[in-house]
Amino acid sequence: MRFGFSTLLLALSPTLMASYAQAQETPTSLMEIDDQIFTKHSELVTFEQFRDGQQELVNQQQSEIKRLKAEAATLSAKFEDAKVKLKRDYERMINDPNIDIAASQAAYQNAWQSVKDNQDQTLSAQHRLTELEADLVTKQAEIKTIKRLIENLETAKYRARAERLAQELNQHKKISVSFTNRCADSMTFAQCESQTKELALQKAVKEFRLSLLEKLSETNVVKANLHKASINIHVLDHQTLESGFQDGMRYRSLMDVEMESRPDKSTACRLLDLDKQYCLSKGQSNGNNAAVQQEVAWVNVSVRSNLYDDNVLIDGVSYGSTPVEVMLPIGEHTILVEKEGYYPFSKSVEVGSDFAIRAELKERTNQPRSGDKFADSLANDTKAPEMITVLKGQYLVGQNAAERVNLDHAFGIGATPVTVNQFKYFVEQTNYKTDAELKNTCTALIDGEVTPLSKSSWKNPGFKQYPNSPVVCVSQNDAKSYAKWLSKQTGAKYRLPTAQEWEIAARAGSQTKYWWGNTFETGKANTGWSGTPWSNVSTAPVSAFAPNKLGMYDAVGNVWQWTNGSSGIAKGGAWNFSPEMAAADQQLILSTFTASNYLGFRVVRELN
Repeated sequence: MRFGFSTLLLALSPTLMASYAQAQETPTSLMEIDDQIFTKHSELVTFEQFRDGQQELVNQQQSEIKRLKAEAATLSAKFEDAKVKLKRDYERMINDPNIDIAASQAAYQNAWQSVKDNQDQTLSAQHRLTELEADLVTKQAEIKTIKRLIENLETAKYRARAERLAQELNQHKKISVSFTNRCADSMTFAQCESQTKELALQKAVKEFRLSLLEKLSETNVVKANLHKASINIHVLDHQTLESGFQDGMRYRSLMDVEMESRPDKSTACRLLDLDKQYCLSKGQSNGNNAAVQQEVAWVNVSVRSNLYDDNVLIDGVSYGSTPVEVMLPIGEHTILVEKEGYYPFSKSVEVGSDFAIRAELKERTNQPRSGDKFADSLANDTKAPEMITVLKGQYLVGQNAAERVNLDHAFGIGATPVTVNQFKYFVEQTNYKTDAELKNTCTALIDGEVTPLSKSSWKNPGFKQYPNSPVVCVSQNDAKSYAKWLSKQTGAKYRLPTAQEWEIAARAGSQTKYWWGNTFETGKANTGWSGTPWSNVSTAPVSAFAPNKLGMYDAVGNVWQWTNGSSGIAKGGAWNFSPEMAAADQQLILSTFTASNYLGFRVVRELN
């Protein structure tokens, strides 16, 4: 079982990561494209910050290795010197048995131990550097994928702008126009009439063009580039409604004119100052305005690795597990092969012909880190409760966090209390009957008094429960039975937490009453009188509130949670108890046979 994950990778939102492991459809509307471009630029900034942070960690680790190697040279010299002195004293002792070589032996052993410790530290540092460099490669590949997506979106935006303008430019309209012309004295009547009609048509075309430009989405851009292209307005038909001299000098003509704009394929791009490729169908050129299929060579790429059940991503698109064969266009492609528990393999290749690549994945060092999440497997492709790693070390617990304790072991603790759905699966697999079911009674707190509720149990605790609600109406014996079943199913050791383990995990390194501070904040946890929809009503879903800094949900409130002590201690507070009772150092003492609708549990998994 693997517990080590990159801290930076865990900082990513699951949704964010999934977007680069699947093929994405480019949106067609400009609003959607702009929204995605903005989103991708925001993601790019975030990923570049992650990358820069990872690069800094790599640099620091390289400096540490350099320091250890320099130290190794000094320690080796001291070891050689100690070895020479020991040899010299040993030779003297042969001639004089009274000579004491204990000091020389101790110096030799100390020098040797220092050399060995340095070697162990160097090896550990090199493993850590390998892990950091692998994570950095992953970050760089992800950044490259985001940049490619942004480029694709920018291309889609240019094409969408051009397509929108092309649609807006293709207009058909009939307008009425009146034109009065002062004809020259030398003109005949026919000449004056013909000139007036021609000038009226020119006016109609001008008005049509002006009207067309004013209604464009990017009017200002188009007007600035009008000298680069013609809109090509065609007069389809015209009818003279009225015509004749007004005062013997001026000739007036009233006409209906039907017109249509017919810009060519590249006009929209010239008016938007874009490359003409965005105005052509993909794979076309506009030589002589004839569509020509663009030839692109496609080749076979084969990807294999030294493991099964891995995942292959090419240019951010998932192709499943190796072996993989896929047809790709010639050019540069990024190939990423990854598997949980192993360093990812990432490589950018320039593909010009059929190509095969083999990825060698190396196992990560299996050292857990505080906050790592994992879940053991059960039968039927189900998972045991998700666990969070807590490392051994010194912690502060108790009232005002005044008691310093030394935790001599690491353990995993449930990210949430055991849910109704998880407990239901256990019951279905074992036909288990809880103490409340056997007694046909679960207790509740009514008007401040502990009151038995007949015909109530974890299935019906007196309020509506959902699959992701914390299971209640379970005794300590019920909770231990569930943990024992988990142990049998997984082969790992599950149990209830000690009161001290629970508090260490709930505090998440804080020294305050609640993990966020000394003052209870309204709406931040489900306790009595805490301003939530569930306060003094029922339990809340186990992930309804933010987790503490370790990743543990319901570290404050929702349900009291059993610990494994024989005295029957529960921790955490509950939906119908005051916020003060949900402080990290508080506890509730009850009989181990108690089953209440404000009492649940979470489990601990022991780590070797």
